[in-house]
Amino acid sequence: MEEKKLSLEEIHEELLCQLRDIVAICERHGIEYNMMCGSLLGAVRHQGFIPWDDDIDLLITRENFEKLRKIYPQECDKRFELTYLNTWTPRVMNRDPEKAAAFTDFFILDPVPEAGWKRKWWFLKLHILQGMMKKNVDYSRFSLKNKILLFGTHVLGLPFTTAWKSRMYEKISTENPASNDLCMSNGAFELMTHIWHPEQFEEKITVKFEDVDVLIPAKHDEVLTILFGPDYMTPPPVEERVAKHLDL
Repeated sequence: MEEKKLSLEEIHEELLCQLRDIVAICERHGIEYNMMCGSLLGAVRHQGFIPWDDDIDLLITRENFEKLRKIYPQECDKRFELTYLNTWTPRVMNRDPEKAAAFTDFFILDPVPEAGWKRKWWFLKLHILQGMMKKNVDYSRFSLKNKILLFGTHVLGLPFTTAWKSRMYEKISTENPASNDLCMSNGAFELMTHIWHPEQFEEKITVKFEDVDVLIPAKHDEVLTILFGPDYMTPPPVEERVAKHLDL
């Protein structure tokens, strides 16, 4: 029997259910978060989803994520679970496999090493581990150089269990002392290498995301300019308005 695929409208409906559940638990326990990446852009430009977006991105500090990781399984809607699945990114998903196309990703802020070779080596280790953990890679999306790198790291990871690779990823992500230089340690590709500072996210404001009240950084203009450039309020050409995960 052919697996039923969710429409983008069904994905948005499922994502809003997840978001309501996450926000309620965070508010109940004083866990700080904010919308990030495409979801932050959607909150500012569309007051909800970017019409062609198919996931939700939340930013959270390591300290707040550890609180959420303990509390969420006990208090969440039983339809949902917080899981790493087969990636290095924690996400909330529906336990029903037919709804697995809709998920909420948590990007975690961690301190980075001092600038220089230590920082470059740290990022390289995380990128290698990401390649080791990837499964079912669509190589057509990458250049020849990146195809070779992805395949090489995939082969390198084959002798190791997913659990071991996940433990190593978290160990490396959290090995640096407190610093004013932070990154989303579980971001992919160049998203990981953006350097952030606590003051960019400390002050938050509440806005509407569809029918949910959510937190975004008061300095959202600064954050979105770094992520998407100064013309972030201008939608991309029609041919680029494509869901990232819908057909994966």
